Parts: sequence; structure tokens; C-alpha cells
Amino acid sequence: MRIGFITQWFPPEPGTHVAAGIATGLAERGHEVDVVTGFPNYPTGRLMDGWKQQAYLREDYAPGVTVHRSPLYASHDKSAVHRMGNYLSFAASATMTASLRVPRPDVWLVYSSPATAAIPALLARRGRRAPICLHLQDLWPDSVTGSDFVHGPALKVMERALHVFTNASYRLASRIGVISPSMEDILVERGVPADKIRWVPNWSTDTEVEDTSERRALGLPDGPLFLYAGNLGKLQGLLPLVRAFGDVPEAQLVLMGDGVEKDELSDAADSAPAGNVHVRDSVPSDVVPKHLGAADVLVVSLQDSPLLRATMPSKVQSSMAAGKPILVHGAGDVADVVTTAGAGVAVPPGDHGEVARGIRSLATSPETWERTGAAARRHYENIFAPDVGISRLESMVLEAATKGQQ
Repeated sequence: MRIGFITQWFPPEPGTHVAAGIATGLAERGHEVDVVTGFPNYPTGRLMDGWKQQAYLREDYAPGVTVHRSPLYASHDKSAVHRMGNYLSFAASATMTASLRVPRPDVWLVYSSPATAAIPALLARRGRRAPICLHLQDLWPDSVTGSDFVHGPALKVMERALHVFTNASYRLASRIGVISPSMEDILVERGVPADKIRWVPNWSTDTEVEDTSERRALGLPDGPLFLYAGNLGKLQGLLPLVRAFGDVPEAQLVLMGDGVEKDELSDAADSAPAGNVHVRDSVPSDVVPKHLGAADVLVVSLQDSPLLRATMPSKVQSSMAAGKPILVHGAGDVADVVTTAGAGVAVPPGDHGEVARGIRSLATSPETWERTGAAARRHYENIFAPDVGISRLESMVLEAATKGQQ
């Protein structure tokens, strides 16, 4: 098939390995993939060095994968107006690109976060219309209304408008993929037919973790080392985790990445009496395996909310692929998958004492790390490996294309 793949974020932006894996994985199965995306500005909200926005840019990304870039308003700050400007500007320009530059696809596949990424497929002009398959990474309007970006009367107006939009996109989609079991339950409660929904969890590229003890060369501290590598944003709920590490001086926490809460986290780390929390800049993707190999425990952290209990960040899959014990500072599906697999410990956000006890239990039990890490790796190979994941996704896309043609 020829697949039109719409995703607002794509390499070289960090944290976009899932979208990249979808495009290259489908191409390796023999499909032609046209990626419609923006110019790289995530997560800082500033255009990446070496890039210049223009009306349109075409790239040959990989065999069978062509990238079509559309301009957008670059922003990723705490302003709701700026953030919606970012989403809607991409939706508008990508609609033009999808209708004028992309060859007619057999199916549109939308990497749906933000939900507005579906607009180009929904508004494709005659000659570019095709069945639509949504791959939901999070739920809207929940992810907007739960982010504290909007308050007061404007919040209710935005919530109603987004419900109307998302319900329409679900109705017009031929198939809807969800990345966590609870997502399906919520969609069914909202009136989406269950036979339209498929469980299609994200997968992780099997990056070979480098077994290294050269912590000093990497700027990492000695002692039981917990590593969080990723977005340092509000939804990650990292501040309570930092405070809990203050009660476990024998453990070291490294937060590595960028995001809107980085400065606040740095201040909290500097004021921690134990001096065991360290905030570091993000590193190139080819250096990440060295840091993963140097860590004893990998950290997944999310605020506790109805929305986030039903999400499954790709950090879960990549941590399991690394074959390391996992500390989940979160609730819901993320906690369930790690504890069911025997891959680590889950602690409830908001319970300071329980979080500190969970950290201490891992930090003081090095004899369990190898066994727990092996369990994480087995679960990755059975559920989250690329071949398993791309087969699920390809099956759903084929179903969408066939159903849409009936």
C-alpha cells in the first residue's frame, strides 16, 4: 500500500523514535510511506540548529519513506495560546501539504497526539481522500483540560469544542488504535464502537545498551544510580520524586533531558540536603545507551490523574528493552505492566513515604537487579519488540484500508 503518515513530530526531534519506527517498519514490510510532519522544534519550542522553515521541504528519509515538511508556529511553552498556535498552525499547513504534495494514499495513518494532527486527513481534498486510521497516543480533550494550561470559563468552552472534534474524528475513522487497555475502556464509554478499536501498543527499537562502569567519564555519580532520561515537563510529576530522594541519601537520581520544568527541577536538586539529585542536559541519541548501561535502575514518572492512568509512555518499552529494573512513579496501566511483568517497583505519586520506601527497597537490594532486569527484557521481547509491534499496526492499517473501501 501507499500510506500517508501524519505526525507532527519526527526525527531529528528527540523522543520521536516511535514515529520513526512506524514509518521505517511499514516501509520494510514493502509499503510506500509518505510522512507529513513539521520542522523540528520539540521539546524546546525553538527551531533546531541548522534548520530554516520554508513553505515546503521534501526529504528522502529511508528506503520507501519520503518526508514532507510543513511550516508551523514553533512553541512549547506554558502558554495555552502559544501551544494551540503550534498545533493549529501545523494542522493548517499540513492540510495543504497533504492535499497538494503527497501522492494519493490507500490509507491515512495519523499518529494522534495532538488530536489536531488528524485534520489534514479529515480535510483532504478530492483526489487525496482515503480511509483514516488513528493511532492514539493520548486522549483529548483530557490531555488539554488536565494540563492546567487553561482555566475558568475558557476551559469549559475548549473542552466542549474538543469533544465535538474528537468525537467526529472517531466517527470518521475506519480503525482506532490505542496504546493501553484503559484507553479502550474510556473510548467505549464515550460511544466509540468496540469493534473499531484495536490494542496497538508502541514498541521500542532494540538499542543495544552498553554495559559500562565508566560513570565518571559520563559525569554520573557513584552509588545506586536511578536514571530518568526524557522530557522534564509538568505531566511527568518529577518534583515529588526529587523530594522523596531527599529521604534516601544512599540512592542517586539523575534527571537527563529538557522541558518546561527543567529550571524548577534544577533549583530543587540544588537545595536538596542530601545532594543526591542531579539534573543534566539531554545527550545525543548515540550516547544514551552508555547512560542506560551505567544506571542501576531506570525511572518512569507520571502525575496521577485519570488521563495518565490510561496512558503508556514509550519510556516503558525502551526501559524494558534495556533489561534494567524499573521504578514507576505513577499509577494505572504503567504501574500494572511493570509489576505484572515482575520488572520493577511501582509507587503511587503523592504518597511521599511510600515513594521513599520504594526507592530504598530497590537501592538496597542489588542482588535482585539482574533477575528483575531479565524479566523486563523478556516482557519487551514478547510484547514490545519491533516485529511484534509493526505486525499489530500493519494489520490494523490493512483493516482500515479494506473497511474504508467497502
